Amino acid sequence: MYLKTTCMHRHQGLVWLIALLVVTFLFCPYAIAETDSDVVVRVGWHESPFNTTDEYGRRSGYSYEYERKIAAYTGWKYEYVEDSWSELLAMLKRGEIDMLGDVSYTEERTEFMSFSSLPMGTESYYIFITPENEEITPDDFETLQHKRVGVNRGSIQRDMFVSWAKAHDIDVELVELDVTQGEAIDLLHQKKLDALVTLDIFGGVSQDLTPICKIGSSNVFFAVKKDRIDLLSALDATMSRIQDENMYYNQMLNEKYLSNGTAKRYLSASENRWLADHKTIRVGYQDNYLAFCAADENGHLTGALKDYLDYASTSFDNAHLSFEATPYPSAADAVTALKAGEVDCIFPANMEDYDGELLGVVMSAPIMTTEMDAVIRASDQREFIRGDDIRVCVNEGNTNYEMFLMDAFPDWRIVYAPDTPAGLEAVAQNRADCLLISNYRYNNISKLCERLHLTTIYTGVDMDYSFAMREGETELYSIIAKAVKLVPDSTVHAALAYYSSEDIRLSFADIIQENLFYILAVIALILLVILFLLVRSSRAEKRASAEESRANELNRQVFVDPLTSVRNRAAFINHLQTMQDKVDAGEIKEFAIGVFDCDNLKQINDQYGHDRGDIYIKSACHLICTVFKHSPVFRIGGDEFCAILIGQDYENRDELPKTFARERTLLCAAADNAWEEPHISLGIAVYTPEEDDTVLTVQRRADRLMYEDKRKNKVGRS
Repeated sequence: MYLKTTCMHRHQGLVWLIALLVVTFLFCPYAIAETDSDVVVRVGWHESPFNTTDEYGRRSGYSYEYERKIAAYTGWKYEYVEDSWSELLAMLKRGEIDMLGDVSYTEERTEFMSFSSLPMGTESYYIFITPENEEITPDDFETLQHKRVGVNRGSIQRDMFVSWAKAHDIDVELVELDVTQGEAIDLLHQKKLDALVTLDIFGGVSQDLTPICKIGSSNVFFAVKKDRIDLLSALDATMSRIQDENMYYNQMLNEKYLSNGTAKRYLSASENRWLADHKTIRVGYQDNYLAFCAADENGHLTGALKDYLDYASTSFDNAHLSFEATPYPSAADAVTALKAGEVDCIFPANMEDYDGELLGVVMSAPIMTTEMDAVIRASDQREFIRGDDIRVCVNEGNTNYEMFLMDAFPDWRIVYAPDTPAGLEAVAQNRADCLLISNYRYNNISKLCERLHLTTIYTGVDMDYSFAMREGETELYSIIAKAVKLVPDSTVHAALAYYSSEDIRLSFADIIQENLFYILAVIALILLVILFLLVRSSRAEKRASAEESRANELNRQVFVDPLTSVRNRAAFINHLQTMQDKVDAGEIKEFAIGVFDCDNLKQINDQYGHDRGDIYIKSACHLICTVFKHSPVFRIGGDEFCAILIGQDYENRDELPKTFARERTLLCAAADNAWEEPHISLGIAVYTPEEDDTVLTVQRRADRLMYEDKRKNKVGRS
């Protein structure tokens, strides 16, 4: 009886325990969620690319954005504690703050703090000196002997540098710092330090530092106060959810905040020696291949490749790249020239690693990407989509398209044509089912396609274009690889769009030449009508006036942007030519050009729709016209504007950017929606007769200044 009663009580206890666990499981998450929303976490804040405060007091940075993402899942609120990194680490050890980002893992630190299970990122450490320091050189580490080298006290880079110095048998005076990075850099410039060990991202032209060498890299974590197991558990779970949401989240933040480090903008000593020995980088390119590349009427390179090389030539802080471009009739001819040693690299190149190995070449990362369209008979669209046995026309010698087809459409049968017009004729005459064409090159053949009743469909596959180099050219490959990382995608996209529209103008000129007789006949007829109207009575004069009004309306449509009502690109080109004539005649001696670019337009369009994007563009235009009210304003691209500063605006050219920034801030503060907050990058270049041979040169300089402002704004708004 006792045994039975005891068992019964045990069973009852077990039932109650299970019930309690079920209730806890069901209701505890909600209790935690309610509690987490009230949790205040004391977070360490040290000014760096991980934690940045702009001139308006707005916070951003790698750690800050990560912490905001964590708060979105946990409901945490943060109390930011500002100090140097070394002092914040000491405060974490003493339990005076709860969490600190950008902390490397060491066994010693686990005694005082806990680390997140997943890293928040990776950072690299370099030795930096000032440019005027001629005693220490990258070529000879012995020049560091007995020098004063500063490094953060208690940091992982301190231990890395000590190990590095020991491995290279370098004896230095190690100065352990408890100051901010800005103060450490000041010590270097004040010559109280000979060298500084810090993150790559802290070096740069703005801080006037030169990298000597990389000493190592490390994963970095969020470190949590030792007794805050609750925070650590929630942090680990949340970081796991963030990685599930976007497995490339860390990489995205790295690209956003840490990708423009100084070391990436410096060539090594061996790379500079290669440049000194070779003088120029010889680039072979495929001719007659706009919008990518072609030789102009003077035999000079034009197209997106020209703009790309121009940008790359000035991308490095310690070197200037000189390029010598040579055209070849086809991609196959360019490959032959590369193998023969006539050039150092070729563009465009598209091939897999195996194909490159067979040819003895290596490929850079892609520098341009294009959608691949199929030109087909307009009457055969449905049949083509359903078809299995596809005959595709390819120009003879176009190895890039051959490689592309092997990968993307291996079952298609290739039919060769001597050139693109012959290939289009083959499609129209049913000797081929389609012809492949880049979407950036369709403008060049659009009129011929119309005459042949051809149309295009997207194949669903894009093709990458890269530089190809001979195997064994290791220093050249390294130089090109670094340059590829430094040229922004926006520059490439803008160039491709521009030179694609250039094809339209060239094709239009060809059409005029082909139909000159008919055009002259129409012009003659118009002259006869005008002559007839001149001899008419007052009624005829009224008709002539009506014709003039219609002509003015047409002129407005041609030269006025319909969305913003400012003048468009065509008007801008005419205006530049008029200005050039006046500059040549000595009638204009003072002016400046401002280039404006609307940031985040694509994001507005994607997130809120193109109608909101139009509001965003019009808000930006109104702001530009309001501040630069004495200057003609033009919309020269989808998100790009230009102003010609003359008169009063030219006299106030130094104050106007400040006024512009102030007005933009007020406008954004008053806005209720994201599409009413124009974020605009600005570059203003002043005409200098000694430096600027053309008005267009001033515009290009303003364009470069605008892109510099854009890079700064990205860091400031992030």
